[in-house]
Amino acid sequence: MACIQRTGWQERTPLGAGWELLRTAPGAAQSPAAVEALAGPWMPAEVPGTLASALRAQGADLAGAGDLDALDVWYRLHFRGPEDAPTAVLRLDGLATVAEVWLNGTRLLRSESMWQAHRADVGGLLRRDNVLHLRFLALGPLLAERRPRPRWKTRLVAQQQLRWWRTTFLGRIPAWTPPAPPVGPFRAVLLEHGRGPEVLEAQVRTQLAGESGRLELRLRTGRAQAPIPGVRVRLAGREAPLEGRALLDGSVEWTGRLEVPAVERWWPHTHGAPVLYPLSAELAGLGDIHFSPVGFRSVEADTADGGFGLRINGTRVFCRGASWTPLDVLSLSASPAQQRAALEQARDAGMNMLRLAGPFAYEDDAFHDACDALGILVWQDFMFANLDYPADDPGFLATVTAEAEALVARIGWRSSTAVFCGNSEVEQQASMLGLDRLQWRSPLFGEVLRAAVRSGSDVPYVPSSPSGGALPFQPGEGVAHYYGVGAYRRPLTDARRADVKFASECLAFANVPDRRTVEALLGDGRAASSEPLWKARVPRDRGVGWDFEDVRDWYLEELFGVDPLALRAADPERYLALGRVVSAEVMAATIAEWRRHGSGCNGALIWFLRDLWAGAGWGVVDSLGRPKAAYWALRRAFAPRALFLTDEGTNGLAAHLVNEAPDPVDGRLRVALYRDGQLPLRSAERAVRVEARGSTRVWAEEVLGAFVDVGYAFRFGPPGHDLVVARWLGAAGQSLAAPAFHFPLGRPARIDPVLQLEVRSVESEGRPALELTSNRFAQAVSLELEGSAPRDDFFHLEPGVPEVITLDPAGTATPRGTAWPLNAPGPTRVGGRS
Repeated sequence: MACIQRTGWQERTPLGAGWELLRTAPGAAQSPAAVEALAGPWMPAEVPGTLASALRAQGADLAGAGDLDALDVWYRLHFRGPEDAPTAVLRLDGLATVAEVWLNGTRLLRSESMWQAHRADVGGLLRRDNVLHLRFLALGPLLAERRPRPRWKTRLVAQQQLRWWRTTFLGRIPAWTPPAPPVGPFRAVLLEHGRGPEVLEAQVRTQLAGESGRLELRLRTGRAQAPIPGVRVRLAGREAPLEGRALLDGSVEWTGRLEVPAVERWWPHTHGAPVLYPLSAELAGLGDIHFSPVGFRSVEADTADGGFGLRINGTRVFCRGASWTPLDVLSLSASPAQQRAALEQARDAGMNMLRLAGPFAYEDDAFHDACDALGILVWQDFMFANLDYPADDPGFLATVTAEAEALVARIGWRSSTAVFCGNSEVEQQASMLGLDRLQWRSPLFGEVLRAAVRSGSDVPYVPSSPSGGALPFQPGEGVAHYYGVGAYRRPLTDARRADVKFASECLAFANVPDRRTVEALLGDGRAASSEPLWKARVPRDRGVGWDFEDVRDWYLEELFGVDPLALRAADPERYLALGRVVSAEVMAATIAEWRRHGSGCNGALIWFLRDLWAGAGWGVVDSLGRPKAAYWALRRAFAPRALFLTDEGTNGLAAHLVNEAPDPVDGRLRVALYRDGQLPLRSAERAVRVEARGSTRVWAEEVLGAFVDVGYAFRFGPPGHDLVVARWLGAAGQSLAAPAFHFPLGRPARIDPVLQLEVRSVESEGRPALELTSNRFAQAVSLELEGSAPRDDFFHLEPGVPEVITLDPAGTATPRGTAWPLNAPGPTRVGGRS
């Protein structure tokens, strides 16, 4: 149901402290009395949490902990009951996976889905001193039971019978995740008690009607000790009554509508302000119900020309971001503050959409509250992936229908919810294995989930990701998982040739983390790439003879012209430094292609925002929350105002200026040519106007005023220059976007022995900053600072042109550390002598 933050008459008591757990053989104890008779020692446990997170807290080596799905796990909590609470409800928001719940020796419920939240009336069972038992049945023996065989098998997971159980693939994909599947109460366990009625359901619907916003609210309250005289809804300084009617089960349904004239619209942060309004309802004589704030926006799918895109408030939005993964893959739990910080990091990178992908997990209300507040759209998969799910089994279908309806009721009304998607790669899996088209999409994804979405939300529904073409994985139609540039090792030009319309997955590389994370993992970063632990954590697809480090190495040779194997053996530190930059360069070039003026692409979601564990994972942020080089490249490429250079062959070099703001931008475009990374040959400027939420293309030679073979396409003689720099400048000469760089002869890979970098501490807009100036082109300058966080990193420097990098306000006033260009023989000291 819609998120209720609090009520004025009920108290929520988290049951989070004092838990213990015990592992037993499957079926060794069938009741609390039986488990208490066992002699095994109980160990401390955290709730929310899992067996894996409890083992970690005890310092256990999870690699040697065995199969966590092989044993039963009992949780136990002794707690004091509330005084004077006529009503009491036990809420369990997530139990992984098959579980039984007992209070004071009485069994309350059995759960067979990790995704089902539960409530149980316990007012008649509570005592002064209580004991709560949770039994999690070993999943291994359940998976071994004989069941009908699937029509196809996937290599993604080892156990195909996972298709029968509503649980996550986390911990069960050997090549992707730590080997620690979640077992336990991974969401909150709460006791709600008070003297008023329980709110059993709350449904919110918002819509735009011209310039007004309309809100519909439906509440269902439980039995009350006395009749409730009335209920009123309040929003944006207006209020309206709700009409009540008694239902056969004794509960009361309250419904009503409220209209807000001249409502401010909610926008993704790249296009405007994510305006939210506080929402509450007053129950006369009892108090208020406070809901999560609501916004007003329209969202439509644009499927013109066989493509896919989103229009928010009637405006085309280029959706960009990444697939979200749990911040703590072992506990599947994070505090609201931790989630907010991670989401702010994504927002600051220009990401306006995150995907919750089918192999992983749904998120809690705090995550969606933060997305609403920060203006981040959510692509929400239902938690299905790759397998042949038993959609014709009545019990399974009933379970997943309830799951879907509950999810849509919980988040379908939110402004940030932009897409519901039936699954991840089910259609692709079936089609790639050669099955007939009629078997690609079952009624579960074509009808059941679609109906659940339509009944409770106005957002578009996509049956499968990917889907839409003659084959589901053809990127030129519908929704694509695009790995032409990436896993399939196609040249960068394939990003245009593939004619991608919307990439809900793309650009997976084994992204190298920074030196501090490498050393935290292995102790000595110089030899990291040859360590078995390093290689074990490089993601790969099961059953193939390559991994995603091999993919990165292919582009290292393709873009920089170096032999990765020879370099790794001779100079592993240089190998890692180039490895950090190459995936960043590939991602930036691909996003530039998809965001350029005239592109038919409407979105790109990188596969993994954050690593699941330390290593060279798919994430653009490492498992400790530190951005990688790829993050910074995307931050520049994803910016609402952006400048790109693309090589258009004999047409020349094109500059693309993108403006997503609601107002036009007048400025100047400057183009400069350099030889040997230092000698200025030619530069010129021209006025340019980019319309509101628009883009334009300007040819470099239009700016320069003459043909100079800027892209070195005609090759009439020796190249005259090896570096092109474009800048989009405002009236006062300030940069309106990150500068764009082009290398007509290819990206440089050599060390420049005469490069000199000067770094000064300055102030910029009242914040500490660094001013960096280089006598020659400085490539991918990496900042490693003590106590300060830069607002840009791994950036290029134009020769002789100062660049000011602001620092996080929380940083020290006098930053110290190093600045090290990729093409410099060594670092330059920051805050001391060079």
